[in-house]
Amino acid sequence: MSSILAAPAATDASPDPASPESLKRLFWRVRWRIMPVLFVCYCVAWLDRVNVGFTQLRMGEALGMDPAQFGFAAGIFFLTYATLEVPSNLLFRKLGARKTFLRIMLLWGLTVMATAFVRTPTEFYIARLMLGVFEAGFFPGMILFLTYWFPSDERARALAVVYLASAGAAAIAGPLSTGIMVGLDGAQGLHGWQWVFLLQGLPACLLGIVCYFVLTDTPQQAKWLSAREKAQLAAALESDRVPDERPGRGVAATLLKDPIVWAFVLIYFSAACANVMFNFWMPTILKESGVTQLLDVGLLTVLPWASAILGLLTMNWSSDRFRERRWHMAVAFVLAIVGLFAAVLLVNSPIVLVAFFCLANFGVMSIGSLFWTLPTTYLSQRTAPAGIAMISMLGQLSGFVSPVALGYLRNLTGGFTLGISLIAGLMVVSLWLVVRVLPASAVRVGRTA
Repeated sequence: MSSILAAPAATDASPDPASPESLKRLFWRVRWRIMPVLFVCYCVAWLDRVNVGFTQLRMGEALGMDPAQFGFAAGIFFLTYATLEVPSNLLFRKLGARKTFLRIMLLWGLTVMATAFVRTPTEFYIARLMLGVFEAGFFPGMILFLTYWFPSDERARALAVVYLASAGAAAIAGPLSTGIMVGLDGAQGLHGWQWVFLLQGLPACLLGIVCYFVLTDTPQQAKWLSAREKAQLAAALESDRVPDERPGRGVAATLLKDPIVWAFVLIYFSAACANVMFNFWMPTILKESGVTQLLDVGLLTVLPWASAILGLLTMNWSSDRFRERRWHMAVAFVLAIVGLFAAVLLVNSPIVLVAFFCLANFGVMSIGSLFWTLPTTYLSQRTAPAGIAMISMLGQLSGFVSPVALGYLRNLTGGFTLGISLIAGLMVVSLWLVVRVLPASAVRVGRTA
């Protein structure tokens, strides 16, 4: 890796225009410097967020929770998480990435570990609410952080790494969590589900410290970049900035009165609803489809997430390679919609169910990473911090709506058909927004000058 990270020594600090080849080498070096850290951090974040989908298989019995109560517990995390995203992202810009990630990761890791000792559904609700408080701002903070380092035509691949972390974490969550639950059940007088929280919360605390010492708040502070590289990076980013066309209007008014921002919210909300369904309910859906062994449930969940990883790698590479966003997003939505409708209308066995979930998750995860290239391209430098946080905040409310609604409809109808169909229908609306509503300025790729 040293040969990848190494760059030719700069002998001249002049901000001369960089050739395409030198910019390619520069962004390659930046990716290898910061993306591995963000990858591991988001992998741990996702693992700590979704492990309840597996602990529920044993924890629900221990605490006396039915599916509706579990759906509520899974969802209330997103209430505090979403509510505090805007102030956290504004604070991110003031304090920088290093201090923000240290604060967030240390506190959320301790909260996950404390969840091992809840004894009632109410205590579990409180733990989930506090996890949302402490983790708020982590994801939009990462999105904002990437805009400091990558222009629009490099951003899809960088964002794909972030989403690849969530897909990778979800893929290993099943075997890892169920393996811990079975292998350590009774060790030191603790249940297996308690060990899941203890062992999966500790890495977040340690990684917060790593972020503080390894990351750099801005390119200009990076000692591993030469003066020429800093100037070339700054020039590439500056040419990609969106000018603020209404400087006299406040940021909040600008965002709230922009219909494209609200289109972004709905698009993200619908995709996030499907993503939350896979994370929190797929183990239960598989169990109710006829998969009786706990370890088999964990292993089968790997397949849809392996498909999601394939989608992330192919769709984002293709989008950057062909410099196109709109139709890549549309294809991803179509795959997700077809997979979800087929899963509830054509399923006659667990294997067929998993196959359609693979198709759907290929599209769902591709949507997520492709989506965040749009608002970060469309928003101006002045509105980006609050705008990214606002879109993320309102979209993340899906994390409350989706599990709670699915749990309620599961109790009401005895199955998940209606809930999944509603999510697929919402994605149909978002597909129309992507194809017919989003302007060219939201789906452009490349620098403006």
